[in-house]
Amino acid sequence: MVSAEPFARFEVDVDPIVEIEGHPVGQRRMVPLRGGTVAGQIGVGTIVPGGADWQWVDVDGRISVDAHYVLQLDTGERVEVESSGIRIVGVDGEVYFRTGIRLTAPAARTDINNYFFVAVGKRLDDCVILELYRC
Repeated sequence: MVSAEPFARFEVDVDPIVEIEGHPVGQRRMVPLRGGTVAGQIGVGTIVPGGADWQWVDVDGRISVDAHYVLQLDTGERVEVESSGIRIVGVDGEVYFRTGIRLTAPAARTDINNYFFVAVGKRLDDCVILELYRC
């Protein structure tokens, strides 16, 4: 059995979606990440502006997400975030939004480097909220 414990909350501020037209395999788009906040066992900090979430939108409406960005913790540590997952809106309107996250931090942060994280996400108008669980 796999157990997961709450580890962090990311509130990622996003800019409007940039649509990339004409792809032969689906609708491609990019969501610029302009900043945000981080809190939890990871520490407290901010999301460095300049990251992006690259997405594919399938014909059935499923969105594949692939985000890459950097956290700046109040301790001075910088943490790389690599996140891949899916967001689906069911016929009943319920949203399923999950990502697998790999965090890379300075070597002393074994509480980050030695684990894989799963996030439950929520998309708002100009923000994405991710509740991270350490697995």
